[in-house]
Amino acid sequence: MPDRQFSLLTQGREVVFDSPAVMGVINLSPDSFYQVRQGVDAVVECVAQMIKDGVSIIDLGAEATNPKAILRDNESEQIAFEQEQLLPVIEALRSRFDVFLSVDTSRAAVMSSVAKAGADMINDQRALTLSGALKTAADSGLAVCLMHSFMPKREPGSSSGKELVSRIIADLKKQINACEEAGMSRKSIIVDPGFGQGHYGKNTDENLYLLAHLDELSIINLPILAGWSRKSMLGDILGRDVDERLAGSLAAALIAAQKGAHIIRAHDVQETNDVCRFLRFFWQN
Repeated sequence: MPDRQFSLLTQGREVVFDSPAVMGVINLSPDSFYQVRQGVDAVVECVAQMIKDGVSIIDLGAEATNPKAILRDNESEQIAFEQEQLLPVIEALRSRFDVFLSVDTSRAAVMSSVAKAGADMINDQRALTLSGALKTAADSGLAVCLMHSFMPKREPGSSSGKELVSRIIADLKKQINACEEAGMSRKSIIVDPGFGQGHYGKNTDENLYLLAHLDELSIINLPILAGWSRKSMLGDILGRDVDERLAGSLAAALIAAQKGAHIIRAHDVQETNDVCRFLRFFWQN
């Protein structure tokens, strides 16, 4: 099990969280596979409810990377789209709520603009590997979440589960070292092994193996984020459409927390927070 608390350093201040903490997902891209939030008012209303439901971190994203999404090749177009979606939302949330704000982006220009707007963390599905991202994130002083992704793209099922986990750990360690060499404090970093299919380079069986062996990432000695919420592998396992995957999402969240996840990324905050609260109560008794 993870430590009962963990902390993150962002712009010189240390923020302490109870573990496992819930990260609430706010999808701003119309290509997202579930619960697209469009318009500042809709996001503000959603975040207000998430705070009531016990969220610890809000994660805003304007690029969809689900298996059906088409990733934009035009960088300037993608940057402009993300900034247009994110900046008014961050401004509105900062003026209303005292909540830890994470922004899901891989692009240096977006990182720079959201840092100035008041974000607390960069959640990068490409682990700061795009041009300028590493330096920009380090210079910002924000906390970062490094999500593992395969480069070059991996063919699902192309190795054993043991080799898969070893590769993820080795790649994350390499990128953590790069962050520290760029001047980033280790206290500002969390890691995400990258649960998912399609662009994530894993099949359903491999995602299950990774979940079962998530505790092996403890060797990295940094907080771990896990995100299974409503994802396609739950549909493969349970035969359920995205609207019917709550029970599977909660089961995966519980297993992930028991296997060492410090943060559970979820669409359904109230229900996921109840799972985390129950687990914390169970650990205490």
